[in-house]
Amino acid sequence: MGFIEDFVSEYFVKPLADPTNTAPYNAVNTLVFAALALAAAYLIFKGLKKFGIKIDEELVKSLVPFILLGSAVRAVVDAGILPRVVTVSGFTFYPFVTPVVYVLVFLAVVAVLAIAKSRPQNEFHRTLRAGGLVLFLTVFLPLVPLFHQWVELAQILVLAIIPLALYRFAAPRFKLDASFTLQLLVFSQAFDGGATLTGLGAGYFEQHVLGGALVAISPWLFYLIKVAFAFVVAYLLSREKDGEEKTFVALLITIFGLAPGVRDALRILAGV
Repeated sequence: MGFIEDFVSEYFVKPLADPTNTAPYNAVNTLVFAALALAAAYLIFKGLKKFGIKIDEELVKSLVPFILLGSAVRAVVDAGILPRVVTVSGFTFYPFVTPVVYVLVFLAVVAVLAIAKSRPQNEFHRTLRAGGLVLFLTVFLPLVPLFHQWVELAQILVLAIIPLALYRFAAPRFKLDASFTLQLLVFSQAFDGGATLTGLGAGYFEQHVLGGALVAISPWLFYLIKVAFAFVVAYLLSREKDGEEKTFVALLITIFGLAPGVRDALRILAGV
């Protein structure tokens, strides 16, 4: 193998191929995935604008089931319900793990968006939400018989709800935006932090490079930084005028919190 093949194998293929790998993310693939995510976010924003889809609070609500869908797919792979590796004609694929799973979810969103756009305008969001919910439940329901770690789930919810309650309390006093979108942003980041904190206590490990560095200092530090980050971003966005750019940024940060947080919570709840 040449240098490029060795490089790709070492930093991208091996972390995907080995489900027992204690470090599936490294500095190299993390930076590449982050750059791809930013490029994809830009293209998605432009695409939504081009096709006349308004980026507002209703769209955020309609996309929540798709965020949960991606998390559920990852969880069913961890549970062994879906295969981690798929081989077709001698070619090996990893369709249900990061980052490919998010491509699949994106394609699902595009497909349902196309259907929703063909419906009357007043049924657009209802169709989009319904499509996302059906897809999510299709993947989620096979996990339900495995659920048993209810105390851990309760702990995650408490760790997420407390910061949300603090934000709701502070919003009118500090003239912060108390919209559903920013409340969901705070909840999602706190939920991710709470899921990580709870998972570490239950014997799981942090897979991401930056998160791993923080939890090495203290698991609580990771959680508190996630909460502080959510408050700072919500404060800064509250200072901005309402608009599609503001909503889209809030949606992205929500996805980066809710998607891994729900995946971790489902794994913990199912004990996988």
